[in-house]
Amino acid sequence: MAKAEQGTVRIRWVRSGIAFNRQQEEAVRALGLRRLQQVVERPDTPVVRGLIAKVPHLIEVIGPVKPAAWASVAEYTITTPPKPVEKPAPVAEPEPVSFAPEPAEAAPVEPVAAAGELAEEPKPKRRARTSKAKASAEEAEAAEGKD
Repeated sequence: MAKAEQGTVRIRWVRSGIAFNRQQEEAVRALGLRRLQQVVERPDTPVVRGLIAKVPHLIEVIGPVKPAAWASVAEYTITTPPKPVEKPAPVAEPEPVSFAPEPAEAAPVEPVAAAGELAEEPKPKRRARTSKAKASAEEAEAAEGKD
């Protein structure tokens, strides 16, 4: 394999080598791991794959590094314009229904009096009298008429 074609492997140390075989601890050190949760990147060769196979319970292989999201978006894209969509024939819309009351007929406008003339104002209508008030008023008129 040529070096340019060679990939890499990312490895993380996840479990201590205490209470395990000394050779397993040395295999972890040979991979370049010095402390727990450390991540190293090694060339993907048969030697490195053999060391990983010796201590799979102490380390984990991490997937490839994800590129930044902005790096995967093209600056611009040239595409063909979309085809125009055929519209169906227009349907006649019904007349709008108005629920507003119809305007009342305007009262006839009386002519305005000339500047020198004074228009006669109509007298205000009197309210209808109640029966007691009506009776007392009639008595009062009758008493005036006798005198």
